[in-house]
Order: sequence, then structure tokens, then C-alpha cells
Amino acid sequence: MTSSLTPTHTLTVAQAAEALGVSERTVWRYLKSGRLAGETVGEPGQQRTLIDPEAVAALQSERGDGPEAAALRAERDRLAAELARAQAEREALSARVALLQRAVARPRPGMLARAAERALAAAARARGPRVSSVR
Repeated sequence: MTSSLTPTHTLTVAQAAEALGVSERTVWRYLKSGRLAGETVGEPGQQRTLIDPEAVAALQSERGDGPEAAALRAERDRLAAELARAQAEREALSARVALLQRAVARPRPGMLARAAERALAAAARARGPRVSSVR
């Protein structure tokens, strides 16, 4: 098979994915569906899929990859980073809550006795003074 694409004027799947701002898996889906043209060259076991840069450019223009798309991708990336920070903060807080719950669940010597004394004292204050004699 004679290749119409020369390796020096082509993109790899990884390079096409980076240029399009998608994953390599998405580029493979584009190739399989015919949305992106590519050619596999080489002997079995050492094959490479070569993609014409013009096909990538055509797909970019078809997708509307302009300044607006770049701004949307930048906003998406900013929000993804913010979400990652929020998730990390949530995990840190969850770990702290778990630590506090373990500390509270572990009885300490005298803790139950002191808690019982405080509860009895509070109950006594709530009842008010006792009347010791009846007239």
C-alpha cells in the first residue's frame, strides 16, 4: 500500500487529540466514524496511524473552534480546578469529622462520671429549690 501521507507532514493520534482538545480515545472514535481521516501505515506490530493536519483543522472549524470555544474551554478548566479544590476540602473536612467522632466515641477515664455529675446538677437546677416541710 502506498501512503498518500508522509510521516513528516502528519500528526499522531496524541498530537491530534492535543490540537483538538479531546482525549486520544475520542480521536479514535472520530477515525472509526469517518469524522476524521487517518491512515494506518507500517508492518503489523509497528503500525502507526497518521492524520493529516488539514483534516484536524477542518474538524476544528466544523466544531467552531474559535476564540469563543477557547474561552469556554478555559472556563471549563477553571471550574474543573475549582471543583477539584472543593472536593479536596470536603475530603479533608470529612477526615476531620471522622477523627472527632472517633475521639468522642472513645470513653476516657472519669469522663462518664463527670458527665453524669453535670447532668444531675443541671436537673437539680431545673427542678428548683426543694420544699422540705409541708405546713
